[in-house]
Amino acid sequence: MAKPLKIVLLVLGSFVLLVVAALLAVALLFDPNDYRDQIRAAVKEETGRELTLGDIQLKVFPWLRVSLADARLGNAPGFGDVPFAEVRKASVGVKLMPLLFDKQLQVSTVTLDGLHVSLAKNAEGLSNWDDLLQHARQQKEEKPPKVKVEAQFSLDSLDIDGVTVDDAAVVYDDAQAGKHYELQKLKLKTGTLRPSDPFDLDLAATVMSKTPAAQADVSLSGTIKPDLKANKLDTDGLKLGIQGKALDYDIDTTIKTRLVADLAAQVFNLDALDVEAKLGGKSIPNGSQTVRLGGDLAYNLKEGALRFANGKLQAADLTLTTDISGRELNGEHPQLSGPLTIAPFSPRKLLESFGTKLDTADPKALAQAGLQAQYSGTLSSARLQNLVATLDQTRITGDFGIADFKTLALAFALQVDSIDADRYLPPKSKDKEKVATPDGEKKDLNAVQLPAEMLQKLNADGTIDIGKLVVDKLKLSDIRIKLSGQGAQTVKQQDLSARLYGGSVKLTHRYTPGATPGYALKTQLSSFQAGPFLQDFTGKDYVSGIADFSADVSGRGKTVGELRRTLDGQLAAQAKNGAVKGFNLGQIIRKGEAMLAGNLNYSETSTPETDFTTISVSGTLNNGVLHSDDLNAASPLFRVGGAGDINLVDETINYTAKPTVVETSKGQGGKELAQLNGVTIPIRLSGSLWKPKYKVDIEDAVKQKAAEKVREKLNDPEVKQKLNDKLNDLLFGKKKKQEKPAEPQTTP
Repeated sequence: MAKPLKIVLLVLGSFVLLVVAALLAVALLFDPNDYRDQIRAAVKEETGRELTLGDIQLKVFPWLRVSLADARLGNAPGFGDVPFAEVRKASVGVKLMPLLFDKQLQVSTVTLDGLHVSLAKNAEGLSNWDDLLQHARQQKEEKPPKVKVEAQFSLDSLDIDGVTVDDAAVVYDDAQAGKHYELQKLKLKTGTLRPSDPFDLDLAATVMSKTPAAQADVSLSGTIKPDLKANKLDTDGLKLGIQGKALDYDIDTTIKTRLVADLAAQVFNLDALDVEAKLGGKSIPNGSQTVRLGGDLAYNLKEGALRFANGKLQAADLTLTTDISGRELNGEHPQLSGPLTIAPFSPRKLLESFGTKLDTADPKALAQAGLQAQYSGTLSSARLQNLVATLDQTRITGDFGIADFKTLALAFALQVDSIDADRYLPPKSKDKEKVATPDGEKKDLNAVQLPAEMLQKLNADGTIDIGKLVVDKLKLSDIRIKLSGQGAQTVKQQDLSARLYGGSVKLTHRYTPGATPGYALKTQLSSFQAGPFLQDFTGKDYVSGIADFSADVSGRGKTVGELRRTLDGQLAAQAKNGAVKGFNLGQIIRKGEAMLAGNLNYSETSTPETDFTTISVSGTLNNGVLHSDDLNAASPLFRVGGAGDINLVDETINYTAKPTVVETSKGQGGKELAQLNGVTIPIRLSGSLWKPKYKVDIEDAVKQKAAEKVREKLNDPEVKQKLNDKLNDLLFGKKKKQEKPAEPQTTP
């Protein structure tokens, strides 16, 4: 047996030596560069493109290794001389003995150095790869189908030491869309590639864009776990990093996750997703902010379904949690829906962390807020339903949404239990009539710009119901605010109704856009307590009593002054059982009475207010001037009429009130005014509307009193007789009288 075995071994050894000798002969005698023309011709036939090759090297043992240098594939016609693809150096080897004897494909590391691909699309939308696709289709149609040959090698036997790509680049230029993107300095390195065996992956590249200008360094690393039999993929330690600059912002983002994919079912899962993004720049509050996102993301590509479970977004002191589901994401009408919760946080601290310093009337305002809602949205709209939000002691419920992202059209129906808006407004300025300008100077209220741009941008349809509201010290309840008007050039209307100070208010404001915007206001205040209302609204208690007020005015302009100068409309007011504060008409009349009697030093101390039973007035606005001539007031002391003008532009008054003392009455303070019974004493108001001056017209009262005494003389019988006698003498001459004893003459 030893001799036959020796013979067999000798034969096999001889065979191996023969094969090795043959391979050495091939390596020594065969030059692959002699076949450049055949290779170029084959490429030309398959692609229609020109191929140029540099040096080609072939090594046989122990690896069958091929390497080439400076290979270039030409570009499509009309796209210039820049190669479509080029590679500085490429090499690959196959282990020879396992290939020959065991049919095992053991491949050395595949290397590509200096790979560069140029993709382009011209202004007409034609790309430089369209001809390759078209040529491939033609080749497939022209050539007969190949005879199916039984595979000599199993994919399970594939064994690649790895893939190394160094200094690769891909450039895409779209002249039609005006876009340009580049992938530069691409490096790729993998571990050993075997079917169903895990391998390491390490990739890095620089991504650039011209419009918009952006550049980022991207890195990806982790362990890939393929399961080719089950057509599934798993990963471990997957990490994506992005560092760069875009739109003057510095970006530093890290994404960690586990990718699990069922390639057959087209289901992809990102488990334990953890995204940390740092955004920096001059316009970023404090120069830098960090945002974190976590959760479990599942996407079914075939069904277009998505779920983001245990979602958590954190930014500064803000934490949002959600469980969002999506459907029809690969269709024309994708939808997202799910619950949203914003954990309690301090809006004040949040804004201050963004560099915004708040100055509110109440320093404790904006201490706490939170939100819960059900989200639903599409590509064009978003809506929060079953919303429950809190702001300090205020609770807000209802629905809120953006009906159209393009126009930012709002739609809402909200309910607020109670809120003191004054707490959130800036502290009141002492100078209410002036507005500070950026340079520290002040200008008149008439120069203030009206909020036309804000009203024009207002694009909303909705209602807000408020149980109790304090705004500018006014106290309202049962409020309903309704906004309507969509589109930049449509009429915008705001309606308000509420209960206030024992009465009610209804207000409608219409804004008409245009080169000179128009404003129209219609309001009705009914049966409200005038004193508390004016005290809260103006800080001064002008009138007390139960009051009614109505206004229907309109104007146009860009500033307060322009609007005032064009105001037209009607105003009316009425009050009952109250008092006009600031002056005591009884005191003024008594002073006038004393002056009539020659007492110029008369003085008394009394409350500066004038009681009335009823008072009503109305007026007509014409170009900012209010004219009224129907003042009608009554009290136990007097009756008052009046007429005059109020200039709203200059804020001046020129008005004459005409009080008439009621006969047999007593003035305020119980003092008799018998001497002025029935006498009208005009009181002229002039100067500032807010601090008017008054003047008692004593001359007119004196004339009235003198006329009254003349009437009294004329009513005396003796005087009447003497006047009649004198009149007869003048008309008919003196009659002769019977002689009588002379009597002494008296002076009348």
